[in-house]
Amino acid sequence: MTPMPRPTDTFGEIPALVVGAGPAGLAAAIELARHDVPVLLVERRTVLSSHPRATVLSLRSMELMRGWGLEKEVRDRSADVDWRILEAETLLDVASGAAVPTGYPSPAQSRVLSPVEPACVAQDDVEPLLLAQLRDRPSARVELGWELAGVRVGPAGARAALRHVGTGATRTVQARYVVAADGARSAVRRALGLALHGEEDVMTGVTTLVHAPLWDVVGPHRHVLYSVTRAESPSIFLPTGASDRWLFASRTDGAGTLGERRTAELVRLGAGVPGLPVTVGRSRSWSSAAQVAERFRSGPVFLAGDAAHRVTPRGGTGLNLALHDGYDLGWKLAWVVRGWAGAALLDTYEAERRPVAEHTVARSADPNGSVRPPEQEVHVDLGGRIAHAWSGSRSTLDLLGSGLTLFAGDDGSDWDAATASLTARVPVDLRRVDVVAARAVGVVGRSAVLVRPDGKPAAVLGPGADPVQALRTAVAVTTARTPMARSAEPTARAVRQAS
Repeated sequence: MTPMPRPTDTFGEIPALVVGAGPAGLAAAIELARHDVPVLLVERRTVLSSHPRATVLSLRSMELMRGWGLEKEVRDRSADVDWRILEAETLLDVASGAAVPTGYPSPAQSRVLSPVEPACVAQDDVEPLLLAQLRDRPSARVELGWELAGVRVGPAGARAALRHVGTGATRTVQARYVVAADGARSAVRRALGLALHGEEDVMTGVTTLVHAPLWDVVGPHRHVLYSVTRAESPSIFLPTGASDRWLFASRTDGAGTLGERRTAELVRLGAGVPGLPVTVGRSRSWSSAAQVAERFRSGPVFLAGDAAHRVTPRGGTGLNLALHDGYDLGWKLAWVVRGWAGAALLDTYEAERRPVAEHTVARSADPNGSVRPPEQEVHVDLGGRIAHAWSGSRSTLDLLGSGLTLFAGDDGSDWDAATASLTARVPVDLRRVDVVAARAVGVVGRSAVLVRPDGKPAAVLGPGADPVQALRTAVAVTTARTPMARSAEPTARAVRQAS
């Protein structure tokens, strides 16, 4: 039995506090814990959401799952689908429907680009896997039922006041860094006085969880989303995985919630099967925006996920954007805390994530934002990482470590001595790959390519230079250890209490 918290207590001093156990917060905490950095994650909910708010993990998100050892568990919960929207009068008529691209690659395209494929899987199936993985890490502590009551920023980091939602007990924690991943209505963002810029209430609606044998209705025509055009019941059907659990959104009866009988009637009309057995579950009203925070950082506090940007459901990007934020911020914070990199590395978080967020927010505000060819969106998702190529039975992406990776070909013997001579704290692993994989990642002849843990190439090292000095310089620049690499961290200041 978990002991009740005392009226006033402290969690002490920790390197990192993560507020929010959504995809961004979980991803950030996992990366910190994977690097053996002590991290405390707090979440005001006592249990995670059981409503599948999102149903797609993108190609890059599945690469993260693979790196965390979760690919099989996620795949076991997913459905094999065609990654295009299928428009038809009813689900019974999908054989004659029209397929529309969504920006996600087909299985054949995915096999060229990655060792994985996207997954049609519910967010509420993924988050418990992430939470379990985090709890298995010795350096991680998870506290559900705690909310942020206030935060004060100072020269040594941030002092956060936490409140137990059940008892009102309070605790304080001194954290070197804080990750605000507490959602679209972020209390941390409000406390810091950071505004969101963009459109509010771009889309509103109601989604209802239903159980019905709809896979039997569509037969072999299995798609990621169905747009039903029947005049009496225009609606959207979203599979949440391989089971008969679906998300249903009606385009009739306004934006209000529907009763169980009316919802079941509309599901049957949309399916085109009058006697279809339907069990109606919980409904969720939602309002979405297309907004980006004015800054993603205030001193030692960083915004991630919906706290940093809000998107509409168009394109199915919100879950993936949040995961990628958390991952990117997590490994960078871990490097700085462990002394692998200078504090200026943290300036790259917003510099690299903001352009992706702005692109995705703009897409989600476009009334036709759900319709995109894969070649237009897949590289936004992949984020400029090195190419996937098989080297034996392993992908080049599988060869990346938690530090830096130096790729070289079989004839690049100079890089053995150069790697051995390094004195930097960050680990640098030398990976020799065959000529095909080497060329795929940019290695030609006796050259080498230095790559970050997220797969982004940091430096191409030519064969003409002194390999020892070239590698040392590249590592110093990448880890923000050069004299010019000074952090642009804003001056620390006190902020008002979160409401």
